[in-house]
Amino acid sequence: MNMDENKVLENAAMLYGAIPGYLLGDKSKEEVAQLLVALIDSLDDIEYSRSGTPLYDVIDGNLPGRRKKSILALERRFDLTEREAHILRFLANERNPTYIANALGIAQATAKAHKYSIFKKLGVHTSEELRYLLEHYESDDQMPDPKGE
Repeated sequence: MNMDENKVLENAAMLYGAIPGYLLGDKSKEEVAQLLVALIDSLDDIEYSRSGTPLYDVIDGNLPGRRKKSILALERRFDLTEREAHILRFLANERNPTYIANALGIAQATAKAHKYSIFKKLGVHTSEELRYLLEHYESDDQMPDPKGE
């Protein structure tokens, strides 16, 4: 079993443990949502590594699939660290540093520092520019202007 498959099993186990707690009132909706996002992200990584097709494309989600391909291509092109790549996925889903910090169990200042490091590496200045880049980046040959110009 590879590392991505282990990650899926770990996330599934956490989710399985959270659902009864949520039903009993021990877990908040936000905590369960965070577990679901982590599980889906892990499943997406596995599907992409196996077939080259993002999970969202498999379930007919064109834009998210294209965005996933962009995330993976940008990770490679700009040599993002593993942590930056993880945080980029949160940013791609329009999560703010407070949410990211809570989800990852890190300080909010650390989440902000990672966000700005990612922005600097990608050459973007705003979340809107990042969103545009993720929606339009296809290959290293066609680097879109993040300002959409």
